[in-house]
Amino acid sequence: MAIGIWHRATVAVAVLAIALTASAHREPGSLTSIEWNEASGMTEIIHRLHSHDAELGIGAILDRPDLSALDLAGRAYIALYVEERFHIASEDGELELSLIGAELEGDHVLIYQEYAGRLPRNLRIRDDILRDAYPAQINQVNIKDGDATHSLVFADGDKWRSYEMTQ
Repeated sequence: MAIGIWHRATVAVAVLAIALTASAHREPGSLTSIEWNEASGMTEIIHRLHSHDAELGIGAILDRPDLSALDLAGRAYIALYVEERFHIASEDGELELSLIGAELEGDHVLIYQEYAGRLPRNLRIRDDILRDAYPAQINQVNIKDGDATHSLVFADGDKWRSYEMTQ
């Protein structure tokens, strides 16, 4: 009788461990930060993608199964991909963002862009990064506006989101 209870307890612990492992699976997503830099006179844009997601997703889209964020060419492909899928527009049309580069930091690829000057007061942002590779991809854009940070989230079929700067 004690063996039956022990066996059931062992099975219950094993099932719980499997369930916890499955629920701990990381969902694909990216984080973009937009912030005015007073010293440089530029608006800085930093995209943070998990390197594994970027390598597999962008590699599949570009038909480059050997794409690696470990090498310069791989980071360049990732940066150019991001440049094509992230947009900021004003009432007058799309803003010209400059691609600065990319680097690997731990498990993440950081892609750097800049906009010459302050962003206009009324913005529209579109973030399609990796959404063509992963249907569950969720992209968050954090906009530093004075002392506050405001977030826009892109998921499912989201296209353009609007934001009005206060500073």
